[in-house]
Amino acid sequence: MNGSPIHTTSIDRVLVVIDQEQVLGDRPAYSDLLQRAIELAQATGCKLELFTACYDPSLALSLFAGVKEVNQEKDRVINSATTRLSEIALEIKHRGVEVSHEVLWDHPYADALLRKIDEAKPDLVMKRSSGPKYVLGLIENPDWDLIRKSPAHVWFVKQDAPRLETILTAIGETAGDKGIISESDYRVFEIGNMLAGSIGARNVPVHSYEVPRLNAYTTYAPTLVDATHVANQVESWDEIARMHGLAIQKFAEQFDIDVDQVEVANGHPADVIPEKVKSLNAGLVITSARNLGRWERLLRSVAAEPILSSVNCDVVYVKEDEGLSVPAGEEEPRRGVPSVNIEMAITKPDRYFESPESVVETEDLTVDLRRRILEAWELDINRQLTAADEGGPIREQDAPAATLMEINKAKESLARIDQ
Repeated sequence: MNGSPIHTTSIDRVLVVIDQEQVLGDRPAYSDLLQRAIELAQATGCKLELFTACYDPSLALSLFAGVKEVNQEKDRVINSATTRLSEIALEIKHRGVEVSHEVLWDHPYADALLRKIDEAKPDLVMKRSSGPKYVLGLIENPDWDLIRKSPAHVWFVKQDAPRLETILTAIGETAGDKGIISESDYRVFEIGNMLAGSIGARNVPVHSYEVPRLNAYTTYAPTLVDATHVANQVESWDEIARMHGLAIQKFAEQFDIDVDQVEVANGHPADVIPEKVKSLNAGLVITSARNLGRWERLLRSVAAEPILSSVNCDVVYVKEDEGLSVPAGEEEPRRGVPSVNIEMAITKPDRYFESPESVVETEDLTVDLRRRILEAWELDINRQLTAADEGGPIREQDAPAATLMEINKAKESLARIDQ
């Protein structure tokens, strides 16, 4: 499969990657990632698709179960995860956001995400940032694979990041790269402007570039260096500064902003951007990323991964025009089916469940949701009893007062489970 590049300055479809740990626990985690995604959807009107890739290596290595039993266990896991994800989706829907969801049994994790991105063609992917500090790309990390291989722009959300009041857009290439301000830098700033306008933030462009070091200063005897060589080097520095100044001037004119609004710093972006994030208290960094392989990341001076590892705020990577190859899966992914129709369970609990106790026994639902279903059931019965007292019609129901007693007992059971 070939992942065609997805480039836009509008956001209509967002794929939100939810880790399986968030949907397989006792209660779904309404994380900073989900809050960011909801805020973005409310600000831009975009549609969210929640996605979880599940996998358990112990099932793949099972030596004592047949294919049928293994597949049944896979279905149990992904169906449970789908039910939990549908619960999260329902909460988001109640906040006025259009949302869908899907769970697949697929691996390796990074490849599963890339295949989903290629299939869904989102304008943006949002994912919780995780993983260790960047050390020359010597270890595997799904975040780094997405940075380099995703055909869509990627937004990594950090826990407890600052509010999105200031956006820092990193523009300009490091020494040795082609050009000073490239087309991708213009796209980075355009997306920054679009997001800033949507959420009411300010967008600050930051241009960092490295000045080649004077060879003489790397020796142990700088006084022996030819003065002419030093003068030539200083002249070269002045020319580099002049060229970058002209590039920044052109950039400012392109976007009709004052050139003084562009913050310029000497140094590698991996060093400059984290410092600027602190000084500006930025809640989001927007930068570009190329498709570099693992060995290229090891041998070249890179900024994308170190920036993600070093800043305490969210980072969006804007992808360049590249044809990316999406890894093919070994088999067709298994798709999860919710084991409970949550909307039906909440709106018509008396029809969906045999008894209040059966609500308690539905372990695919979180304790909080089971409690809400019992409360909805209780409220429905009380409304019927009130209508009957006032002479109005009452739906056919066997002993509503007895059902209320069963609901109270079920609530007590849930309270013990939740302890």
